[in-house]
Amino acid sequence: MAEFCTRGSRRRRRGRSWRGNRRAVVSVVGTLLSLLVFLSLFGIFLEQYLPLWMTDNESQFTAQTQTSFADLKSNIDLQTVLRGPPVYATPFTMSSDAVPVLAQPTAGVLNFVPRSTGIFANVSMTPGPGGSPSFYQNFSLGALTMTLPNRYYTPQYFSFEDDAVVQSQSSTQQLVMYPPALSLNVTGSQVSVTMELLQLLGNATQIVSTGSQEVYSHFLFAQTFQSNASAGGLSASFVLGTHYSCAWMAFLSGQFATAGLGGHAAISPSACSTGSAASVVRVSYTGLTSFTLLVAEVSIVAGVGVE
Repeated sequence: MAEFCTRGSRRRRRGRSWRGNRRAVVSVVGTLLSLLVFLSLFGIFLEQYLPLWMTDNESQFTAQTQTSFADLKSNIDLQTVLRGPPVYATPFTMSSDAVPVLAQPTAGVLNFVPRSTGIFANVSMTPGPGGSPSFYQNFSLGALTMTLPNRYYTPQYFSFEDDAVVQSQSSTQQLVMYPPALSLNVTGSQVSVTMELLQLLGNATQIVSTGSQEVYSHFLFAQTFQSNASAGGLSASFVLGTHYSCAWMAFLSGQFATAGLGGHAAISPSACSTGSAASVVRVSYTGLTSFTLLVAEVSIVAGVGVE
């Protein structure tokens, strides 16, 4: 009897052990399936939703940068017209938003270069102001630039030079977003041109950071040169050295066509440069009765504090 009971107990214990192992297998399989579902959903999030999220973040970053350059130009133009106030501060957002844990923000690089090889402007008039035989002056133009090395949205490059904001995606995809002061007026036989040149001075600066940075514009002075001639006997020329010849040539051609200057203005060369090196855009004016040049000089300080 004792032996029979012992064998029955063993059979019962073996049965309970098998059922326990089966439940354990089911638990492991369920855990693996849950993990597989989670990984699948997480993979879809990384491949689909994360790029869309970061694309939107970098698109907003690009729009914020464009707005900051527009505000800087507006502030400097106001300082030039009013001959003050002496200092304006313009905030620049330096990085995009991030996706917590999964994606780091995209940081911009802000550069100010007061003098750069190949970046210049010169203007000549014949006759010159006050009845002088001729006038010629060369100007070194500084540039404030910001590079946005976007990873999901198209990389962008902004430059503030000669009182214009240029936005670029490549050597050919360039646009003068906010143009300089250029007035062209044709009334009968009276043809007048008024233009502005902006010189940016200061110490060369590069900023790479998060958050925002202030760019301070210090108004220094403005000077006007004007020449007049009767019967269209005035000629003038404007030469600009720039990395964005495609943007400038498109802008100037559009302005001349809108104003109806016709044969009073010519642009050369016939095609813009698509290389990375600086190139030259030449504008020749003939048959003018008035030519006015406004030259403004502003000091730029980027970062915390005002010098």
